[in-house]
Amino acid sequence: MTDPDTLRMLEEAARGHAPFDAARVRGWRGTAPGFDRGHWQAMAEQGWLSILVPEEAGGLGLDLDAAAAVATVLGRSAAPEPFVAAGIVAPKLLSSCPPSEGRDARLARVIGGEAIACLAWQDVAGSLEVGAAQVTAASEGDGFAIDGECRFVPVPDADAFLVTANANGELALFWIDAGTKGLTIDRETTADGNSQGWMRFSGVNAAGTACIANGAGVEAMINEAIDYGTIGNCAELLGNMERCLELTLEYLKTRTQFGQMIGKFQVLQHRAVDLWMNKEVARHALTASLNTVMAPNVPAAGRARAASSAKARIGQTALALANDAVQLHGAIGFTDEYDLALYVNRAIAIAPYLGNAAEHLKRYGELKQRRTEAAA
Repeated sequence: MTDPDTLRMLEEAARGHAPFDAARVRGWRGTAPGFDRGHWQAMAEQGWLSILVPEEAGGLGLDLDAAAAVATVLGRSAAPEPFVAAGIVAPKLLSSCPPSEGRDARLARVIGGEAIACLAWQDVAGSLEVGAAQVTAASEGDGFAIDGECRFVPVPDADAFLVTANANGELALFWIDAGTKGLTIDRETTADGNSQGWMRFSGVNAAGTACIANGAGVEAMINEAIDYGTIGNCAELLGNMERCLELTLEYLKTRTQFGQMIGKFQVLQHRAVDLWMNKEVARHALTASLNTVMAPNVPAAGRARAASSAKARIGQTALALANDAVQLHGAIGFTDEYDLALYVNRAIAIAPYLGNAAEHLKRYGELKQRRTEAAA
């Protein structure tokens, strides 16, 4: 668990370096890569990309609550930068891989902001099972021939991709550079004007050194990074909810109708209180999941339950709160020129990342059932 003073400094630094800038957010919509690489480099210089990387590997060696604190601030500013995908999941996964000259060099580039990498692991149906990857890697000389496809890749303009593949009957993780011959990426536009990728591999030749992990333990490493990313995603959604609610309350205090502020109407006060309570429940769900994951010697199943429990609650609440915020604003809530739209569309875009609320509710139920059966 991160020291409270360190958390406070991280939050203050994040608020100072990532303030809400509507013009910047709107300016990147529909434009590759969908975010500012200069801003990403500044995030790296602040140390945010190395939060979860151990000190011996060149990172800050902090815990997940530190990364969640930064993600919450970025959620409040509707920042388009893929912090959770490329600043939590990728560094966490890379730092968990067996140390080697190649891994160390790639990790240094990622946490230094020189290269943006993201995990590509889901099949075309969006399964949450890591082993369901529809990519194969067949031995060919000193390297591999990679074929197949994966979808819902969060940063299609990344410099490299951490690709899960079935390599000769076992799960393996590959570092595949963007632009590699035989690799094509189709963009699928998301609600916030950004995009996600549908990757297809057709006879991609990968050197033996491209395989950065394989065999026993790979699936556990990937699942841990995904669980960390899921909780980071929940933190970003929480920041989004906080700002949606603030904009709504500000509007209720200024919009007049029938000669008085609409915030004085009791029915709207009740709805505002409901939104506040739902947001606070979401906050406590995030705190509970963080406490579980950061507890000493937490088992993988316990970590997975905590991540799915948080996402099931927060993923649903974020979308419901965004919808209610639009309703309470009336007609102006539907206009793209009003800043609320940036938050609503951002929530719609990121809520499904690493599995939507319904998928994680199902996953939580299955994990809970296994625990009950094991205890019987």
